[in-house]
Amino acid sequence: MDWNQVLSYAAKATGFLKKAVDTLAEERDLHLPESVLNTALSGLASRSKHLHLLNFELHEDWFDVDLVYEHQGFEFGIKASFDVEKITFDHHKQSLSLRERRPIEFTPRRFKSSWQQLGFNLWSWWLKQVKKTTPLQHTLNNIEGMSAKNGMYRMDFSPHIRRKPAFVATLYALDIKEIRILDNEVYLRGSADLKSLNLLNELYKLLPQQDLTDEKNSPTHNVTAISNKPLTEEEADLIIDKILASKTKE
Repeated sequence: MDWNQVLSYAAKATGFLKKAVDTLAEERDLHLPESVLNTALSGLASRSKHLHLLNFELHEDWFDVDLVYEHQGFEFGIKASFDVEKITFDHHKQSLSLRERRPIEFTPRRFKSSWQQLGFNLWSWWLKQVKKTTPLQHTLNNIEGMSAKNGMYRMDFSPHIRRKPAFVATLYALDIKEIRILDNEVYLRGSADLKSLNLLNELYKLLPQQDLTDEKNSPTHNVTAISNKPLTEEEADLIIDKILASKTKE
């Protein structure tokens, strides 16, 4: 992770949050209407070369989703309904557990050639007869952090979010206590804490130092070496926990 970039995002977030620090520091409810969510997703789909449609219908603890995606000239549609078993979205873990309400409709819509269609049909038959699975479940199980089995879908977004400095900075600016899917809206309860943004600066200072005795010992080189040194998820969480503990004592 590029920690200099993380700190850059954190600084921008700090400037924005200072305008409303008195109210943001208090826990409050936030209701995100389904229409706003789908408008944002439509904008995302319009900019994507592969995602052509993504639409949600939200209900009490469950939702319908309609998706159209293209991969290497093969376009397919997915219609599904899921019960939301659990949502975890905090500083350390971002995950989602879903259960099928009904079998997922996976519909091939377009192939770039008849040979591609034939290959897909043979592959689908082999998965069903030999692997006892479906193309969708097989694909999801090969994505990092995803698992699909017996109608249960577990998604751990942590590995992907940790590669996105903007998301990391946002997570440390927010303290989300609860997320729920309600009728026609997403409900969130939480607060924003400016002190949490300062944790990024402290975390940067506490990154393990490399032995630079045989390297150019200039200040610029030292910063680059530290910021490029990778941390495992466990190492980063351990450091973050220590900083949080020290802040609590203060």
